[in-house]
Amino acid sequence: MSLSDEETAKDVGEDLANAISKLDHKKVVMIASSDFTHYEPDGIARDKDGYVIEAITELDVAKFYNRIYERYSSACGVGPIAAVMHAAKKLGASSGKRLKYATSGDVTGDRSAVVGYGGIIIF
Repeated sequence: MSLSDEETAKDVGEDLANAISKLDHKKVVMIASSDFTHYEPDGIARDKDGYVIEAITELDVAKFYNRIYERYSSACGVGPIAAVMHAAKKLGASSGKRLKYATSGDVTGDRSAVVGYGGIIIF
């Protein structure tokens, strides 16, 4: 998704929700894939990412964007995350839950410059 601004994400989310709502009794899974923080110390990454993930679990797209900009988040999939949040909310989802969070430092042991990863389910 080359444009990741809030308006574009909302448009994509609207289109996605509209297309899904036309499917008759089909189960659909939406996936937005993204790393979170890139190449910052582990403690900073965890703080930034936790702050952003909280907005995702609340399905609050405006808060999500505010927190991305406020903390200068380097998450690379902001637009797709927001589009899925918007579509899920439009389709009746009310919240999300963080299933797992880790950084590359958990695997490599080098916590000086990590990448953050999170698994979040929306229902």
